[in-house]
Amino acid sequence: MYSKYYGMTFDELMEQQRLITKRYNAAFGGGASQDVMNQMHGHMEAIRHAMWEIGYKQSFDASNNSDPFKDSIV
Repeated sequence: MYSKYYGMTFDELMEQQRLITKRYNAAFGGGASQDVMNQMHGHMEAIRHAMWEIGYKQSFDASNNSDPFKDSIV
Protein backbone atom coordinates (compact mmCIF):
# COMPACT_ATOMS: atom_id res chain seq x y z
CA MET A 1 0.00 0.00 0.00
CA TYR A 2 2.72 2.49 0.95
CA SER A 3 5.39 1.15 -1.41
CA LYS A 4 4.59 3.75 -4.08
CA TYR A 5 6.37 6.39 -1.99
CA TYR A 6 9.75 4.68 -2.35
CA GLY A 7 9.80 5.34 -6.09
CA MET A 8 9.18 9.07 -5.75
CA THR A 9 11.64 11.94 -5.72
CA PHE A 10 12.05 14.16 -2.67
CA ASP A 11 10.00 16.95 -4.30
CA GLU A 12 7.18 14.54 -5.12
CA LEU A 13 7.21 13.30 -1.54
CA MET A 14 7.01 16.87 -0.24
CA GLU A 15 3.99 17.52 -2.47
CA GLN A 16 2.28 14.33 -1.29
CA GLN A 17 2.99 15.27 2.31
CA ARG A 18 1.40 18.71 1.82
CA LEU A 19 -1.64 17.16 0.14
CA ILE A 20 -2.21 14.55 2.83
CA THR A 21 -1.66 17.10 5.60
CA LYS A 22 -4.38 19.30 4.10
CA ARG A 23 -6.71 16.32 3.87
CA TYR A 24 -5.83 15.25 7.42
CA ASN A 25 -6.67 18.69 8.79
CA ALA A 26 -9.94 18.82 6.85
CA ALA A 27 -10.89 15.34 8.06
CA PHE A 28 -10.06 16.24 11.65
CA GLY A 29 -12.11 19.42 11.42
CA GLY A 30 -14.99 17.50 9.84
CA GLY A 31 -15.06 14.87 12.56
CA ALA A 32 -13.84 11.91 10.51
CA SER A 33 -13.65 8.49 12.13
CA GLN A 34 -10.50 7.34 13.87
CA ASP A 35 -9.95 4.70 11.17
CA VAL A 36 -9.74 7.38 8.49
CA MET A 37 -7.39 9.46 10.62
CA ASN A 38 -5.18 6.42 11.23
CA GLN A 39 -4.97 5.68 7.50
CA MET A 40 -3.84 9.21 6.74
CA HIS A 41 -1.36 9.10 9.59
CA GLY A 42 0.03 5.87 8.15
CA HIS A 43 0.54 7.56 4.79
CA MET A 44 2.33 10.49 6.42
CA GLU A 45 4.62 8.13 8.32
CA ALA A 46 5.42 6.21 5.13
CA ILE A 47 6.29 9.47 3.37
CA ARG A 48 8.55 10.54 6.25
CA HIS A 49 10.27 7.17 6.14
CA ALA A 50 10.81 7.42 2.37
CA MET A 51 12.28 10.91 2.85
CA TRP A 52 14.58 9.58 5.55
CA GLU A 53 15.76 6.81 3.22
CA ILE A 54 16.59 9.33 0.49
CA GLY A 55 18.65 11.35 2.98
CA TYR A 56 20.35 8.24 4.28
CA LYS A 57 21.29 7.09 0.78
CA GLN A 58 22.72 10.52 -0.03
CA SER A 59 24.75 10.51 3.20
CA PHE A 60 26.00 7.01 2.48
CA ASP A 61 27.03 7.96 -1.05
CA ALA A 62 28.80 11.08 0.26
CA SER A 63 30.70 9.03 2.82
CA ASN A 64 32.00 6.78 0.04
CA ASN A 65 33.96 9.60 -1.58
CA SER A 66 31.09 10.42 -3.87
CA ASP A 67 29.77 13.94 -3.30
CA PRO A 68 26.26 14.07 -4.84
CA PHE A 69 26.13 17.87 -4.59
CA LYS A 70 29.68 18.46 -5.85
CA ASP A 71 30.21 21.02 -3.08
CA SER A 72 32.82 19.37 -0.88
CA ILE A 73 35.53 21.65 0.50
CA VAL A 74 37.97 18.78 0.97
